Amino acid sequence: EVFADFDPSTVAKMDEDAVAEISGNKELKLAECRVRCIVENAKCIQKVAKEFGSFSGYMWGHVNHRPVVGKYRHHKYIPFRTPKSEAVSKDLVRRGFRLVGPVIVYSFMQAAGMAIDHLVDCFRFPECVRLAERSWGITNVAA
Repeated sequence: EVFADFDPSTVAKMDEDAVAEISGNKELKLAECRVRCIVENAKCIQKVAKEFGSFSGYMWGHVNHRPVVGKYRHHKYIPFRTPKSEAVSKDLVRRGFRLVGPVIVYSFMQAAGMAIDHLVDCFRFPECVRLAERSWGITNVAA
């Protein structure tokens, strides 16, 4: 709610009063510096979207517009970060983003379906792979 459903164009326009109000919200417990980062990152998203057509297109471009499928047999092998998330993180920082380390980026990639890390014996694994193949034709399979 306070971040307008995370609409970057709305968040990017937040002024000092909005930042103070959000950082003063006792339920959210967000430090002012984090709120400022969210606002600045929204501005960066707008710049990236202008350059690449969309932020989604920019992000998916890092994986050739196909999800990377990990074939993990045990959760202890699922990485917290990957060389790809490290590269994306560095590029985001270069573009002015803040608080976007490789672990955060990889978590985003998993949540967005860019990295499919269901265990191979998970009931969702075949369905996720099938959807990825249907949507993109070929999947990137992690070694």
